[in-house]
Amino acid sequence: MTTVFIAGSISISRLHEKVQGRILKIVSSDLNVVVGDADGADTSIQECLRACHASKVTVYCTGEAPRNNIADWPVHRVQSKARAGTRAFFTAKDVEMARNSDFGLMVWDCKSTGTLSNVIELLKARKKSVVFVNRSKDFVTVGDKSGLDHLLHFMSEHARAKAEEKIGLSAKLAALSQDSLLLDEPAAGAPGDLLDAPADSGVTAATETESVKLRTVLMSALADYIVRAHLSQSQAARVFGVTQPRISDLARGKVDVFGLDTLVNMASMAGLRVEMQVSKRT
Repeated sequence: MTTVFIAGSISISRLHEKVQGRILKIVSSDLNVVVGDADGADTSIQECLRACHASKVTVYCTGEAPRNNIADWPVHRVQSKARAGTRAFFTAKDVEMARNSDFGLMVWDCKSTGTLSNVIELLKARKKSVVFVNRSKDFVTVGDKSGLDHLLHFMSEHARAKAEEKIGLSAKLAALSQDSLLLDEPAAGAPGDLLDAPADSGVTAATETESVKLRTVLMSALADYIVRAHLSQSQAARVFGVTQPRISDLARGKVDVFGLDTLVNMASMAGLRVEMQVSKRT
């Protein structure tokens, strides 16, 4: 039975509806779920699981008793040789959750090193993660080194420096690069329809094609706006309410890294009006 590791940043106390929908689909698919016991996202994830009437849930904790277990699910206790209360003490349970799961669903605030470490730990084991980036309100799939590089674009220089200090980020990336040939292959053990498709419906080839068309039109309009307004990439990022690397992706036409709702929100931030016309296909 497939097991999903669901986790997120402690700073996130409320899950976006997209994340709730993805969790509902995981529960509806009768998959096993492992979740931590921390405050913040862990507790919010537990609340969502309870609302979805999830039964196949295991709460992981380091030490004798979980800090949070709101539905009295079974508990997996992880022993750690690190001093109680330290980062290493609590990290032990995260490493074991990554080891015991098949893929991950993460909710990230663009700076949490714990969530980022979970993604890297899964990637080391050639397991895929889908990361909901709270800033852009969109999912990023991390199934190889390039996916991780794209995720890191959302971090500020300050956040990167903190990650270097706390978890030795560059060393972790270098270790992954040494195994790049393996990581470039599709990650194993992840049901693609749960990870890559929208949580509320299946995506057929036809609907995906229509989505690409709509996103391409929007991206072209946004790129034209940047040219007409004589904006630099950093200025455009401020206007659209995104990071500068997202503008770089836009300029390079990387349609696969943008969701339709993200592009609509970017247009709205710039004061552009998006109209939709629906007609019967001929």
